[in-house]
Amino acid sequence: MSALEDHTDLREAAAAVLDAHGLVLEEVELGREGGMPRLRLVVDLPEDELGSADLDTVAEASRELSARIDADDSLLGPEPVLLELTTPGVERALTAPRHFRRSRGRLLALRTAAGTEHRARLLAVDGETLHLRQEPGRDDRGRPRKLPAGTAERLALRIDELDAARVEVEFDPPEDLEQLLADAAADLPGAGLAAPDTTTAENTAGTTATKES
Repeated sequence: MSALEDHTDLREAAAAVLDAHGLVLEEVELGREGGMPRLRLVVDLPEDELGSADLDTVAEASRELSARIDADDSLLGPEPVLLELTTPGVERALTAPRHFRRSRGRLLALRTAAGTEHRARLLAVDGETLHLRQEPGRDDRGRPRKLPAGTAERLALRIDELDAARVEVEFDPPEDLEQLLADAAADLPGAGLAAPDTTTAENTAGTTATKES
């Protein structure tokens, strides 16, 4: 197996660089672009942090990792490789507990294995259980929709009950979001969870820093 196909050494090198920038490696994807091998590394914040990875930080980590790869052929081999660092972006399906922990405070579109769909804000994650507040959104005239009669606003779902989950793009999160998260964390056993900085702009489109090594 070539160095390009065996990602063990690359993962170790990438982990060291990313850790210095407060990032973690999520996925390694190997493909081709323009006849050249392309290695795509998906990076994100650690699971105990909220929000999105900073674009400048991702670009700086990409430059450092590219320099390390250029200096050490054992990582990817001697041939040119297109190296791409990118964040998951809003289109990434939420599947693992760490994905949900990073998405606390976000509005999610959920579908259960039974086919029931929910639009709900994730307030807390307790092990494999999601604690949510259902938010049906607004109608075509901008009026708030109401939940069906008899439907509870608060919802608890286990991750293994879900067939699909993703973050919805949102430009006007509730003003009391930090308090909602704090209250939800206080209801859980153990330590509370940090509230996200709700003043930052939506950064979910998948950022990319590319370096040809």
